[in-house]
Amino acid sequence: MPTPFTHLAVAAELLAGGALPAPLRAERPAFLLGNIAPDVQVLSQQTREATHFFPVPLDGAPPAERLLFERHPALAPLATLPPAQGAFVAGYLAHLVFDQLWIARVFEPVFGPAQTWESFRERLYLHNVLRAYWDALDRARLAPAAAVDLGAAAPRGWLPFVEDRDLAAWRDLVGGQLGAAGNSRTVEVFAARMQADPAAFAALLASPEEMERRLFGRLPLHALDAYRAEALTRSGEVIKSYWS
Repeated sequence: MPTPFTHLAVAAELLAGGALPAPLRAERPAFLLGNIAPDVQVLSQQTREATHFFPVPLDGAPPAERLLFERHPALAPLATLPPAQGAFVAGYLAHLVFDQLWIARVFEPVFGPAQTWESFRERLYLHNVLRAYWDALDRARLAPAAAVDLGAAAPRGWLPFVEDRDLAAWRDLVGGQLGAAGNSRTVEVFAARMQADPAAFAALLASPEEMERRLFGRLPLHALDAYRAEALTRSGEVIKSYWS
């Protein structure tokens, strides 16, 4: 699924588009944190499904935002939430839309267990290479102020199923990799998860020829663009529905 840097870039796109409600745009830090918050399970030791509200494979799962509100109905009536918390939840919804659609449009049909090209382990490896490729592009697009904006988010009981301290630690871990002084750990993390050589992982990312041969021949870049456009539209619709 998309990395935190991609989710932050998506958040910036949604805010820059001007279609989101003005009170939400005024709570930019909270919205940015919401857009990366589901991945807090990296630190909180929760299962991915506990923070994302859908299984992998999807197996006909309903929209994740529906399950979020069914399991935690206190988040659904926006009028009862402080503005920052409402913006945070809106960002959380965007993340869920992007991730669930990624599984449906990218992972399962190209890399998933039902596919037959290469081994499943190789497909998982190339799936992580793809995520790292997009991650680098989106990190480069983020404005220098992104780290400051994200760091200004101050969770105060925003989620009934995640501790504030875990959200704050995740905020700082991601924010510390942004800006001029930040160093991305994406390649390091993905290589470690696959028990792969990080130098070989980085070398593949740096080779357009090998990326085309091993990855983009299976998933053309225009298919990624189509996924992103669909996910942006869908997340905007979900947010506006929630905010109304």
